[in-house]
Amino acid sequence: MPRTYPVEVRLFVVDKKREGHSWDRVAELVKQEFKIEPPGRRQMSKWVKTTDRSTINQALEQTANKELEAKKGQAIAMAMDDLLPRLWKARDAGDDIEYRGWSWFFGIQENVVGSKKFWQYLDKYRNERSGQPEYPPTPSPWGQESLGSQSEQK
Repeated sequence: MPRTYPVEVRLFVVDKKREGHSWDRVAELVKQEFKIEPPGRRQMSKWVKTTDRSTINQALEQTANKELEAKKGQAIAMAMDDLLPRLWKARDAGDDIEYRGWSWFFGIQENVVGSKKFWQYLDKYRNERSGQPEYPPTPSPWGQESLGSQSEQK
């Protein structure tokens, strides 16, 4: 029975074969890239024949759903353990609560991609948005009175 390989390996094989590499070279690249024993030619050729955009989208969606389920609990724990105390502290100090929440969120993003990429992406986004109409803020489900600092609310 053939071994099951992750979506990333399958897509890598398809890409490399479509670039014109031989099966031996594709197997060698898989071994180097993923540090695993490569799949056999028959299995790889089946992936190349049956892989189209809809197949890739379906596989990526399934992978994303599995990862999302695993991360859901972590995200809730992070919010409870890290975000909420920051918001309460900001509220008690009279700081802008909404800013503290966004600051926490941006800090996570910067931590994930690194400072250099974070600022590159943010600058690129701002340049792309330059000259375009502003988006209105989405109404808060908690009402406007729950956002902002205490000093704004007084």
